[in-house]
Amino acid sequence: MSTSFLPTWLYSEQKIFELELENYSKNYWHPLIFIGEIKPGEILEKKFFNQSLLISCSEKNLITVFKNRCPHRGSKLCLPKTKLNPSKNIFCPYHGWTFDSFGKLKTLPLKYNFETRIETEDYFLEKVNSLINGPLIWINFSNKPISIDDQIELVGRKCNDQWDMNYSIFSEFSDTLNCNWKIAHDNTLDDYHVAIAHKDTLHKEQGPIKNYRYFFSEFCNVLVTPLSSEGNLYTFGLLPWNHLIIWPGKGIVLINYLPKNIGQCIIEIKLASASLCKNDLENWKKSILEFLGEDKVIVESVHKSYLENFKLGPPNRLEQRIIHWQNIYKDFLNASGISL
Repeated sequence: MSTSFLPTWLYSEQKIFELELENYSKNYWHPLIFIGEIKPGEILEKKFFNQSLLISCSEKNLITVFKNRCPHRGSKLCLPKTKLNPSKNIFCPYHGWTFDSFGKLKTLPLKYNFETRIETEDYFLEKVNSLINGPLIWINFSNKPISIDDQIELVGRKCNDQWDMNYSIFSEFSDTLNCNWKIAHDNTLDDYHVAIAHKDTLHKEQGPIKNYRYFFSEFCNVLVTPLSSEGNLYTFGLLPWNHLIIWPGKGIVLINYLPKNIGQCIIEIKLASASLCKNDLENWKKSILEFLGEDKVIVESVHKSYLENFKLGPPNRLEQRIIHWQNIYKDFLNASGISL
């Protein structure tokens, strides 16, 4: 295990932040929605950072993701079966171009009034790389992303049965954290603080530290803790800034820390379950919000200290998941010409 954390100046340098958004994050697949959030024949709009995306599910469950802009002049599009667009097609409210659920141009007004001949088969909505893995739809914005199987290899290996179940979303929420995204990501990988900062919340679920077990792959890590007779609780750290908690007998918690600016990030949380009743779901949600609220106070305090660029102390063995991802991040910086 490495004997040092990332230097704190990396958490407050604007050029590093821009490099993370432009290069680092694009190497990886990002979980967009759970499959259970969209029905066959449905088209949804979803924001990802500052981009509006359209997610289309055909009657045969074929998923396609598009950028929400018309190829003619870039206007935002109207979803089907809305007040502005009662049809089954995707409609541009600017000039009336109409697209089917696969993104193909179907009709346009005054087709023969262009200087250059327009053929409908030549125009499509711009696709975003997408795939299904487990219960999630993933997207990527690179021409050469890493393999999704490599990125989340441990998830399928450790939780194959739970990973292939059908889940229903019962709650999702977001909040702004006044800290650099890496601080929030580090904190969720930090198993050293759980017994102290979350002694009455998360620690009661995870149990004694002596039972902690760790597993690592090239891009993924997991803390496994036994939950009495219910099975194991799996807490996965994923790249670039994602976390999956697979709770036996309850469901999945998906946590994302999306960078907003150099000193803020958006925490997005989705709770999905395959079996819990409403009362159990509400109790589960309450317990999760409690420990995340405790973490918010911590990470915002840490961010203020990091702005002073002080030298961090050594990592504890229970912080090895932080070191694992930071070593991957260091490799990215080195490849980008940033020396530490």
